[in-house]
Amino acid sequence: MAETVNLPRDSTLRELVAVQKASIIASGNAAAIDRLYGSLVRAAKSVEEVNTLFVDWWNICWKEGVTTRNELCGRWFGTVLDDNRVHGTKEPLFATSQSAIGEATDDSVGLVCTPSTEAAANRDDFAKLPQFWALEVAAEKNADGTHTIYAVEFIDSYDDVRRSKHLCWVLQKNTYTKEWDEGGYRYFKMRCHPSTGYETWPQGTDKNGTVYGYIANPKYAAGFDSDGLIGCGSGRPPINYSSHSDNVGLWRKRGAQYAGASGRLLKWQLAMIRLKYARKGNSGTIEGCTGYSYQYAVSVGESGVKRVLLTAAQAANLFVGSSVIIGDKGTGTSTDRGVASMYKLAKNKRIASITDVTIDGAAYKAVNIETDTAFDTEAGVTYISTMPYWSGWNDTVQGYDGSRYSPTSGKEPGLIQRTEFQIGSYLILADEFMQWGKDADGNYTLDLYTCHDQSKVTTGSITADYTKQEDLTLTFAASEKDGWRYIEDTAVSKDKGVLWPAKVSTTAGSGTGVKAGFYVGLATSGVRASWRCCNLNNNGNASLAAANSNNTTGNRNWNGSAGVADLSITPYIIYCTV
Repeated sequence: MAETVNLPRDSTLRELVAVQKASIIASGNAAAIDRLYGSLVRAAKSVEEVNTLFVDWWNICWKEGVTTRNELCGRWFGTVLDDNRVHGTKEPLFATSQSAIGEATDDSVGLVCTPSTEAAANRDDFAKLPQFWALEVAAEKNADGTHTIYAVEFIDSYDDVRRSKHLCWVLQKNTYTKEWDEGGYRYFKMRCHPSTGYETWPQGTDKNGTVYGYIANPKYAAGFDSDGLIGCGSGRPPINYSSHSDNVGLWRKRGAQYAGASGRLLKWQLAMIRLKYARKGNSGTIEGCTGYSYQYAVSVGESGVKRVLLTAAQAANLFVGSSVIIGDKGTGTSTDRGVASMYKLAKNKRIASITDVTIDGAAYKAVNIETDTAFDTEAGVTYISTMPYWSGWNDTVQGYDGSRYSPTSGKEPGLIQRTEFQIGSYLILADEFMQWGKDADGNYTLDLYTCHDQSKVTTGSITADYTKQEDLTLTFAASEKDGWRYIEDTAVSKDKGVLWPAKVSTTAGSGTGVKAGFYVGLATSGVRASWRCCNLNNNGNASLAAANSNNTTGNRNWNGSAGVADLSITPYIIYCTV
């Protein structure tokens, strides 16, 4: 007689799994619950499914008055989000190939990522994976080097997360990374677990040496909160016309542990571009605002209005919601945005709408401005000029990466792993100084100094708290001239929080190597602030890796703006190396 084998039905298996899940949850054993949800995350088919699992897990683990947001975020990123994958990229060094295109390696092979827009949630195979899943929070750094999380995405309202009095950061798992050159290629790899030569991200360790399960990077550029303090949230105008020294002073009013933007942010953002798109630079993939420079004299003058009248062709170049200034040349001849008269009628105001207007039978476009103050305009005399964007331009993008309308147009900020970048102005870093000098042979030298403890950042001088990056000195012949060079390769620096060129040259260009410019402002001496990424009229020079070595620490202009620190205040010496 043949043996009968009874196979359980799918419904029976689901019931068994549900019973097991309920049993684990009922036990209240945190480690078992975390392992359970870790397995569910690894089996998830979409980022939306992981989002739902996070909320489910949070509600199970949350005990009002007992647990904290810090504690649960630490558990989720440190324990639940875990896998054995190795994500990697391999890119040619400039001497091997001038191409900016690399290739995915290890477990990244076969994964697809296409930047999204407001209209389309394009494919992102990385977003649901433990090493890339991201979460927005509202948090604050404390004077003792710790931090407090006050609101969490999916748990609290988006107003509490993005528009509160606290700073908005994006959390991601604190993974281990390794970067090296071999056989004419650059390799970069990332994993969840320790391995020889791998180090955790510097922005995942605080000044006390505590290594967190997550890293935290600012979601937006800096802007003023409703209480007048500098902060980080959605819907805030940029803090431009402001120098490195000004920015540090503004952050000090918020707390001694703040100074401003860190180079670690740019290093991480470019690393995400490399891992997800296998490109040496972001230009041409997620461009950022590099070509949105428009200035128009008004077509028809008016009195007591909150608009300017332009031709249809002119208005077609402008985005509703983008930022502008309105004014005139005054007694001078310059239309530079830094001239005070050029913004005397409206400064960093957003375009509210663009509507059709007919005057004396002629058709125009009315560019309506968000402002409480009416003004008079004069045909051919009053100008409207585009400016760096307010924060939150990409809040409606249906994905982790992209731009609201077109990631490659160059007309709007970019988004990578949910953080906005290249808003149309240079990002002035707080924790880096450049120092010009001369060597024994009469060549120009440019040294980089860093101070990753933001409480010790200065406003003009290089003190003993700064570390000279001995492996990153750039040298230029005495016969060279000022001007733009291009970055062939970024450096594999000893300081893992620094994004800096290995070599710049006129051989490289805007479409080769890292696809990023480096302005060389030769000098025999002098401290320079670290102005990065370029602005809305730099076009091919602009990129996350781009830099300008020509600005003193007191230089202020329309095209340089303040940024935001990450959660840690990590001194260079305590990076966690395994």
